[in-house]
Amino acid sequence: MADTFRLLDAYGVPLQIRRSALSQERAVPELTGIRHQFDEMVAPGLNPARLARTLRDAALGEDYDFLTLAEEIEEREPHYRYVLETRKNAITSLNAQVDPASESGRDVEIADFLRNNVVETPAFQTLPDMLVDGLSKGYSIVETVWATGSAWLPQRYVWRDPRLFQFDRETRTRFRLRIQGEPDGVALDPLKFIVHVPLLKMGLPARNGLARVGAWSFMLKSFSMRDWAQFLEIYGMPLRLGKYSPGSSNDDRAVLLNAVRNLGRDAAAIIPIGMEIDFVEAKGFSDKPFESNARFIDEQVSKLVIGKPGDGTASSKAGEEVLDKVRGDIRKADARDLHLTLMEQLIRPIVDLNFGPQKAYPKVHFPIAERKDLQVWSDAVGKFVDRGLAVEASQIYDQLGLKEPAAGATLLKTPDKGGPQPKPAQVTPVEKAAAASAYRLDPRICPSCGPARLAADNPEPDEVDELVSEALDGWQPDLGPIVGAIRAAADDASSYEEFQAALARLAPDLPVDRLARRLGIGAMIGRGRGDAGLE
Repeated sequence: MADTFRLLDAYGVPLQIRRSALSQERAVPELTGIRHQFDEMVAPGLNPARLARTLRDAALGEDYDFLTLAEEIEEREPHYRYVLETRKNAITSLNAQVDPASESGRDVEIADFLRNNVVETPAFQTLPDMLVDGLSKGYSIVETVWATGSAWLPQRYVWRDPRLFQFDRETRTRFRLRIQGEPDGVALDPLKFIVHVPLLKMGLPARNGLARVGAWSFMLKSFSMRDWAQFLEIYGMPLRLGKYSPGSSNDDRAVLLNAVRNLGRDAAAIIPIGMEIDFVEAKGFSDKPFESNARFIDEQVSKLVIGKPGDGTASSKAGEEVLDKVRGDIRKADARDLHLTLMEQLIRPIVDLNFGPQKAYPKVHFPIAERKDLQVWSDAVGKFVDRGLAVEASQIYDQLGLKEPAAGATLLKTPDKGGPQPKPAQVTPVEKAAAASAYRLDPRICPSCGPARLAADNPEPDEVDELVSEALDGWQPDLGPIVGAIRAAADDASSYEEFQAALARLAPDLPVDRLARRLGIGAMIGRGRGDAGLE
């Protein structure tokens, strides 16, 4: 079997693949090969001039010191580490999902192959953690060690320190292996490395990482923390004020100064006769400016990393949840970037090596479940289904977070009631309200049966019941002519405007005198009973 063969990448560019190289580790630090100074540090003594020089060199492609500083910031700055891990965990906590390119048997077979042999393997579970390291540094590179037996599959993934790589001098966008004696490095072997460059901003990858912005906050906060520590070291300690006479010699003054200094360390000193030491208590000082500055910088870092202000503290559980969550659009963008990297540099090559080039490829992505009220959602879906909308059962399972039942699995069911039951008739809210009101106020709806219902409910009617019954007696003769005139106007009108004009003309002539008299008598009786304190 030939050791070398060709394969097209996602953009149709032919790649020269060496089988023997796929199963070997290439980016391994060596004393004579790949240069790696593990003990180099940048953060100690960092000042604006050095930081500006480090960032400028990184923009020109020499990012070794910047990558060292980016790692040190994660090790030294707690808040930056906290919000960065929060953003990383928002993506790595998602479950990868494999969707076939279509429902054809071949596409389903390819999707099952990827799911069983790649996505659900223990090695793949930690791959997203390695790739999202690029959020801080601008890019992350993972070496893939392949098994090339009956199937071509990744055997394991190895995170490589980004300082083992450099950019090409021509474009500063292509990654090359950093080798001693090779100023431009060595080209990366095809299919050996997964290079993840999060799309945080447009431009060169070297200017892409969050640490490039966070470095300034780290330096300024380190200044504030150092000043704060010095303040706390001397705050509360009384000022030692030594007094010497005008005729004191230089030696006497030196003895007094040394005594004052020793009092700050061991609280013991001797001075010549005639000299004095006064202790002046520190008053009116506060460490609030240092704390406020540190909190302000933390808030800016939170905006940078998770898209929300906050210093990591909260006074309520709801506040903690807000601070612990990455802004939704940032989370979706990170999940999309990770999906695109895996599809282009891992999933497509695996499919091509094992099944040949395809017109469409399965989709490996990290879906983010949208928060929704399941009660409202299920009610809406149920109503649409009742009206004939076809809904795929698998979509319901996905929304509920449930798996489709396997063949032969024990299923939970509603108790069998002896055959299909007829669906209850749909009752509109108006009908429901009318039914509820009809139970007690039936005389207004059914004059003939209402009194019987009231009599059944109240065997002994009181005076109010008699008053209501008398008021409702004969309402139809009083209201009939009014309703008839309005209905005739509605029948004759050809538009809503004509009906309104007809009502305006009818209003002065409507026979409302008898109805108004009846209502007035009822209102007077009710007012009188109320004034008398009767129920």
